Amino acid sequence: MWPFSRRQPDIKSLPQLGDDDQRWGVAEVGSPDSPLIVRYNETARDWNGHSELPIKLGFAIPVNSPNPSGLPDPDENQQFDEIEDIIAREIGSQTPALHALVLTTGEMKEFVFYIPHGVDIKAIHEAIRSAVTTHDVQCLAVIEPGWDSYRQFAPR
Repeated sequence: MWPFSRRQPDIKSLPQLGDDDQRWGVAEVGSPDSPLIVRYNETARDWNGHSELPIKLGFAIPVNSPNPSGLPDPDENQQFDEIEDIIAREIGSQTPALHALVLTTGEMKEFVFYIPHGVDIKAIHEAIRSAVTTHDVQCLAVIEPGWDSYRQFAPR
């Protein structure tokens, strides 16, 4: 083993989901006709590609009143804030996780987390769907050990 390899932080020291001490940034990508707002967790840089968090867990939620050339209206954005809290609470009750990204368009909002293997994703998704009555919450989990999505959207 190379003597200067970077040692990964212990997963037990992950910040709690919803912890106010995490640093977040915002960027806009896409075109003015179809903006994509990216909220990225700057604190996640310290965990980027962590070998114990290889699964990208995303919750995509279609906007009830789509606005393809803009963003969700303020009332619906308030509902998304409440949904984000529900998602973080459900995930945090089941596993260590890092909330890495929030992607927003006029048609959907997606919350992206990185989690370890062995998590009952179906149970988390069902609990979230039971708690969220205002929107359809879709779930996708993929093995993404290199955190490609985070690296794609979080500015360097």
